[in-house]
Amino acid sequence: MRRTFVTVLVGPSALLREGLARILEAADFRVVASASGVDDAVLNTLAKYQSILLIINAGDYPNTIAGHIEVFKKQHPAGRVAVLADHYRLSEIVSAFRAGANAYFPTVAACDALVKYLELVMLGETILPPTILPNILDHKIEDVRETTARDAGRAPEVMIEAEGHRPQLSTREKCILRCLVEGDSNKIIARNVKIAEATVKVHVKAILRKIRVHNRTQAAIWAMNNGSSVWTTGNGAAPRRPAPALSGPETQINATD
Repeated sequence: MRRTFVTVLVGPSALLREGLARILEAADFRVVASASGVDDAVLNTLAKYQSILLIINAGDYPNTIAGHIEVFKKQHPAGRVAVLADHYRLSEIVSAFRAGANAYFPTVAACDALVKYLELVMLGETILPPTILPNILDHKIEDVRETTARDAGRAPEVMIEAEGHRPQLSTREKCILRCLVEGDSNKIIARNVKIAEATVKVHVKAILRKIRVHNRTQAAIWAMNNGSSVWTTGNGAAPRRPAPALSGPETQINATD
């Protein structure tokens, strides 16, 4: 018997929520609530469920996404969250992931692709728009930090160095961290840095431990916020190169892959 995913739809457009519900109910998703926001009525409906998928359609109000996610996560910390958006800015994506999002992808995805993306989210994967990693290095670190804090309505509390904590990354680790920001796989990093893929895995695990994050996506965002003290030049530095064109969301997996 196939597993059914308990799903909640949130967004300003009732028409879009209804269309999405029909798509999902034809797959393995059971829509138990649909509303314009995460309110008490929605939370009460979810009280008896454990594994829940919250899908938020950003609409014209992307700056409200973080608030909805935080309210949901407070009651269902193990719940999974996917954000759909017609367009997005880097600061909005960072705010959503800081609040607890697990995926952020465009509404233009084909129905079959959308269902597959959501299934991956429920299996524990993190999915990012293909534009985020190439764009990270093109933004000024302080500008992104300040904009994200303003959009979220609070001071940044994730991926920013705590006072007195300055991880000591080796030149090689800094080089590999930069490759993570550019979205490189372990195989590509191994080829570019000219070391074994197994050695890359060891370095990635060490980086995650030193900067106190749990996965490659968080490491990339951490590097974006702390880049002025991270990047290295000279021996061992990874050359910057254009990111490959992508046609769909990019899945980031854990350091062991």
